[in-house]
Amino acid sequence: MRGAVLACLAALFLMTGAAIAQVQAVVLLVDPERVLQQSQAGQSLLSIIETERATLVAETEALSSAFEVEERALTALRGTLDREEFQARADEFDTRVRAARAERDQAAENLAQQAEELRQQFFQRLNAIYTSILRETRAVAILDLRSVILANRGFDITDVVIARLDAEAQGPPLPPEPPLDDTAADE
Repeated sequence: MRGAVLACLAALFLMTGAAIAQVQAVVLLVDPERVLQQSQAGQSLLSIIETERATLVAETEALSSAFEVEERALTALRGTLDREEFQARADEFDTRVRAARAERDQAAENLAQQAEELRQQFFQRLNAIYTSILRETRAVAILDLRSVILANRGFDITDVVIARLDAEAQGPPLPPEPPLDDTAADE
């Protein structure tokens, strides 16, 4: 991805002198991860994800504790049961523990997948704000700041995006921005 970004930037800078004279290409920068961490909507999303994760961890720890108690009780019965009876109980216990581990692993995997889907939905939601800023500033592109090696921080719009996202959360929903087409940038 970094190579593609660099190739695009190189193409922009290698335009002919006439094209450069006609169009002043402004490239804006944003840190989407910081928007997620610092905006109200992002913090709310992260809180939901963390609550779900903490619930899963608590359930897993409770199950593990219950199995430890049961294992100690089973071990205490070892001397009072005949070998076959003890082995049958131990095998049944082992089967339940393995099934519970598999279920917990699947639940953790599902939670990680849901968290990633929610993050992607959040980042997609930012596209309307990006489009609006692109139109207002007549910029040619908005790049992820994390993929830029060196930049003038004056082109960083992260705080603007956070402010707009927070304003959206406090007011009535804004109508969606129409899709940006190539002709809008030429006007």
